[in-house]
Amino acid sequence: MLDVTDVFRICSERRREGRRVIDAHIGEPSHPPPARISEILRGIGDVGSKYMPFEGLRETRERISKFARDFLGRDIDPDGVFVTNGGAQALTSTLMVLRGRKILLPAPGFTQYFDNARIMGFSFATYNSAAEDPVDEILGKLGDAGAVLINYPNNPTGFVPEKDVLMELWDELRRRNVLLINDAAYSQIYFDSRPEVPGDVIIDTFSKTFGVPGLRLGYVYWGLEERKKIFDAVYITSAGVSEISQIVLNSLLDSLTEDYLEKVRSHYKRKRDKIIELMEDFSFPHPRGAFYIFASHKKLRDSKELALRLLQRDPAVGIVPGDVFMGDRGSFRICYSLLSDDEAEEMVEIILEEIHKM
Repeated sequence: MLDVTDVFRICSERRREGRRVIDAHIGEPSHPPPARISEILRGIGDVGSKYMPFEGLRETRERISKFARDFLGRDIDPDGVFVTNGGAQALTSTLMVLRGRKILLPAPGFTQYFDNARIMGFSFATYNSAAEDPVDEILGKLGDAGAVLINYPNNPTGFVPEKDVLMELWDELRRRNVLLINDAAYSQIYFDSRPEVPGDVIIDTFSKTFGVPGLRLGYVYWGLEERKKIFDAVYITSAGVSEISQIVLNSLLDSLTEDYLEKVRSHYKRKRDKIIELMEDFSFPHPRGAFYIFASHKKLRDSKELALRLLQRDPAVGIVPGDVFMGDRGSFRICYSLLSDDEAEEMVEIILEEIHKM
């Protein structure tokens, strides 16, 4: 399998060789944070000499609770918030606690869902994450699963269901005593109405919201009893998040406004509209959020071969094969967040040229 990390590594090698690279492989945001990180850091005094609360600073957890109320439409208890090193630790910690349950995962879906399943050895089944009626799709695939994980806007498709559907799903799952886990990584990057954020457990990252993936800022909201379990999972996987990171996060949260988020959404919507215009020869679920498009072409049978061919080009083009996301092997993911209009046009021309050679 040629996965995201493989493509990232090869693109980095091509760049070190002095070759130009069109970066459409890595889910890296391209918008600035609401406050300058350098200025925040200059204002930080002596820190790091003492252990912090392993679940996160109280002031950070209270700010995340306010963020949820103001921007997720959820009233969450700060005592149920656990600060994590990005969304990856939030996800891994949650799945560690729920390991004994069979989990229904979205496919196509974020690669780390399946990496966790492989490493931890837990049982899972999948549902179509781009189904227009996710309630019918998920309940039809539920079987003996004790938990369902959703991710909307979805990585890799950018798909978002119609309004009110996800709340209906949560109601149906609660009636069946099935937990709903919501990966809300892209909750603020949507192009139509604001997606609902239901769930007994919310896992989230501020990497996408604030455009700061290198700071590794995330959290778990554990809306269940026995919070000691998630505390222990966060503790043994990191012993907490650095004091400096939490101070930076607090400043970013204090700076957050709806106007800022509207500018972020406009930034990616323009890019989304451009890539849809360019890819009229391809098929894909309509992307209503995030910054991905999950495309197929009637002449393409093996996206891994396509990805390898594109990496040999000059400029090299990075895309990710669909099977990495447990999608169709004839599909592939493009991240358009870093692409200029010229790069997007060049990339689509190169991809079509290679497909017609295969």
